[in-house]
Formats: sequence, structure tokens, C-alpha cells
Amino acid sequence: MKEFKTKELKIFENYETLLVEYGHVIVSTRVVESSLNYHQTAHGGYLFALSDQIAGAVSVSTGFDTVTQQSSINYLKPGKLGDVLTIEGTCIHDGKKTKVNEVVIKNQKNKILTRAVFTMYVTGKRESE
Repeated sequence: MKEFKTKELKIFENYETLLVEYGHVIVSTRVVESSLNYHQTAHGGYLFALSDQIAGAVSVSTGFDTVTQQSSINYLKPGKLGDVLTIEGTCIHDGKKTKVNEVVIKNQKNKILTRAVFTMYVTGKRESE
């Protein structure tokens, strides 16, 4: 049987915030060696974690702290080493108890890699920093 080894997966090591406004957040990052799975494409967990983080940031942009209650992601195309990813999150339901945030990841060719929807449970009003 072939030996199976995992490697360290780094996620938030090289991102840049491009936009933060009410209910809308955009960041970019580059797929690096530590972002890859053993197929040499961007690890699904890496793409999901980026999406989850931005879904949370979208909620914070509306003035509330939240936790992820439910999520669904569609993996449409692979990310490749060196790809510049744009992760865009938008609040599509701005409720008192829940928020629903859509997050789309595109590559530098504007091709959609993933589309995710997150139901975020509101835990309280965001305290000023």
C-alpha cells in the first residue's frame, strides 16, 4: 500500500484587503506551495477557509459578530500554483438573527473557482475597536 502523508497547509499568509464596505468585502491572495494538495492544485480546505473567513468579515462589516451556522460550497475549477485569487463576499440577507453571505473566488483570468453560501448566526453587536 502506498504511504499517505499530509503536509502543512497555510492559509492566511499573503492576502491583501482590497475593499471593505457595508456588506461587501474583497481580498486577494496568491496560491503558493503551502496552499496545494497532493494533486498540486489549491487544497479544497484552503479555498473553503478563505471563503469562511471572508463570510465572517462581511458580517463584521455590517456591525455584528457572527459564527458560521451552515455553509455550502461548489468547487468549479482548480486553483493552480501562482494564481492570484480574488475572494469577494457579499451579504445577501441582512437579518437580525442571521446573515446570509455569498463568497466567490475567482482567478486572475476572472474564472470562478468556487461559489459558497454561508448562513451566519449573529452573536452580538460588534464592539468598536
